[in-house]
Amino acid sequence: MIIQSKKPDPSLSHLVREYYFFATGPRTSTKYVPVIDDGCYDFIFFREQDSSLAYGPRQISLPIACKIFTIHKLQPPYRIRFGEALTFFTIKVQPWANAHFFSKLSEPGVVDIKSRYADIELFHQRVLGDLPLEDRFKMADAFMKRHQSPLSDSAQWVQKVCEEIYRQAGITSVASLSETFGKSRQYLGKVFRQEVLYSLKKFIITVRIMDLVKFRMRHPDISMTELCYRYGYFDQPHFNRDFKRICGVTPTEFFANLPEFLFRH
Repeated sequence: MIIQSKKPDPSLSHLVREYYFFATGPRTSTKYVPVIDDGCYDFIFFREQDSSLAYGPRQISLPIACKIFTIHKLQPPYRIRFGEALTFFTIKVQPWANAHFFSKLSEPGVVDIKSRYADIELFHQRVLGDLPLEDRFKMADAFMKRHQSPLSDSAQWVQKVCEEIYRQAGITSVASLSETFGKSRQYLGKVFRQEVLYSLKKFIITVRIMDLVKFRMRHPDISMTELCYRYGYFDQPHFNRDFKRICGVTPTEFFANLPEFLFRH
């Protein structure tokens, strides 16, 4: 199994959050990849086409019938199920750039995006070819530089909101952000959804749970009760409910069965 992520060239950091390469061969015992929804849309490039995406509490299955796609307006948690092998490369955009790149998506699902850029199929062919990892990341930088364009004023404003949420590890609220930025909750929520394609409340919870997962993996001896209080939860049911919305299972179940790729990542 090969798993590698890399930050983009600094000149692209306002648009791209990270690049991610994953490859596993036929000897692996893992036949699914759990994916935590982090609020960022992705350009996803698959080599194989015998995979499916399971989503939502009932794990509804959708075939991944295209090689260049993004996931749009589906309820987490997600799992990618695959056959003998799986290889993919992902360009994860910054959350405030979601609409910048994906505003014209319509129906929810696994959405084919190969028609959005004239050179995207050639990029798919090359980035999943027989290359050193560093060359793949350089190629992704070049691809995104060719297709970058200035963010709108509202996207730049939402960038500041997202960065404040990240700074606070999601331990904040819509009311607190409204006060910080001097805008009504209604205005804040409307502009945020327009640019991020997510509700502000959902994004706050997502950032909080993602930071919580990373913290717990670095500090495996911390108790669930202490973890709960550290991230601003004052009762276990509320904590469990938010965690399950993002990860699909309770915190106890999740941390008792961490997939190998999460440890490596």
